[in-house]
Order: sequence, then structure tokens, then C-alpha cells
Amino acid sequence: MPPAALPASLRRMRIIPIALSLVLLTGCQLVDQRTVARWFGGRAAAPELADIAAADLPALPLVIVRFDQPDTDYTQLLSQAAEAALARKATAVFDVVTPLPSAAARAVQDEFLRRGAEDARAVGEALATAGVPPEQIRLSLRSDPGTPVREVRVYVR
Repeated sequence: MPPAALPASLRRMRIIPIALSLVLLTGCQLVDQRTVARWFGGRAAAPELADIAAADLPALPLVIVRFDQPDTDYTQLLSQAAEAALARKATAVFDVVTPLPSAAARAVQDEFLRRGAEDARAVGEALATAGVPPEQIRLSLRSDPGTPVREVRVYVR
């Protein structure tokens, strides 16, 4: 039956549910992971890789390991610093950062990248040997507008 052929009372009855649903839905909230996490007291979604890369580091590093002089033994000092940081906060995260000269020529940057990756890996392994759990060690590279010496900076968060 076409709507015009219906009695007026039946036409009003069709409009009432639609109007009622519009009124009720105006106060609704979209349900997603954040909403459910708030309801159940859970944790928010894990941060994206870009968020981790852009994480703020403390103003000063815990240790700076310089590799500009051969046969530098940094393991004992690094071990003591790591033990002290873990004693203060057992869940401390160690960011092992190698600075790369962003203003230098491409060949210089490539050399810093190659050496810096090796140096950061060595410092990360020394931290693991000192007792830092591997999941609390993060290796990264960071551009430096100046001309940094060959070094690795260890930050603690």
C-alpha cells in the first residue's frame, strides 16, 4: 500500500520510531579501542613506530662513549652507570643513540652511518652484558646539524 493510502494514525506511527531513534542517537559515542580501554581500565594501543622514533630524550645523556681514540675501554664505566640507573628504576629504558652529521656530504654521512651502527651495537651489547634486559635497550640514529665526533650517547628514561 502506498503511504498516502494509509490512515493518518498509521503514518504518524511510522514517524515516531524514526524521530525517537534520532533523539536517542545524538548522545552516542563511537566505540573504538580507546573507548573500550577506558571502560575496562586497559592500556591504550601501542605507539606507532613514528611515535617511538620521535620520542623525547632527556636533555643530557647518562654516558657519552667516544670512539675518536683507539682502544677506549668504556665497559667498566658503562656497567657502573647502567647498574646505578637500574638500581634507581628497574624498568629504565636505555636509548643508545648515534649522532649523524646532517649538514655533511653524503659520503661522510654514509661513513658515520656504517661506523655508528657498529659502535651503537657494541655499546648495546656492553649494556646487555652489564645486566640490562635486551628489551630495555633501544638503538637509534639521530641527525645532528653540527659536526659530531664519532660517539654514542646513552640516554635513560
